[in-house]
Amino acid sequence: MIRKANTNDIEFLLPLVKSCIKNMNAKRIEQWPDWYPNRQVFLTDIAQSTLYVSETNGKITGMVVLSPEIPAEYKTVLWRQNNGKVNSIHRLAVHPKLKTHGLAKKLLEFAESLAKARGYSIIRLDTYSNNPLARNFYIRNGYQYSGNIHLEFMPGLYHCFEKAI
Repeated sequence: MIRKANTNDIEFLLPLVKSCIKNMNAKRIEQWPDWYPNRQVFLTDIAQSTLYVSETNGKITGMVVLSPEIPAEYKTVLWRQNNGKVNSIHRLAVHPKLKTHGLAKKLLEFAESLAKARGYSIIRLDTYSNNPLARNFYIRNGYQYSGNIHLEFMPGLYHCFEKAI
């Protein structure tokens, strides 16, 4: 089940994030520093009604943010799709023990369907350039590479992707 997150979920999201960071770091993917995402980020997402969580047997197993706000850094990207209403996906994460269960795809499809139902026709997102698993995941799901950005307070280069929905 995928549902809108609430403040009670934060206590379960923080350990999920720590597990994801530990798993990425073990693969030398330093996408998220130890302090991100944190309680304040989740509180903001919940206040803006943009954070969704997946639940399996009563436990939070993943998350995704679907936001109408477009990061300022995206203005420098030469996007392929320029005619339509844009939504962006952020912080898509699944507990590392469930990576092979298709949950990331379900969260992505959920976000795409919700955006489309709300009248959006384009989804944009970014992922760390040194995360081949994420890059390949988005490409397999129909996203096209559109350029690179640097994110404030985050290390490294990020690849931007988009998809018409």
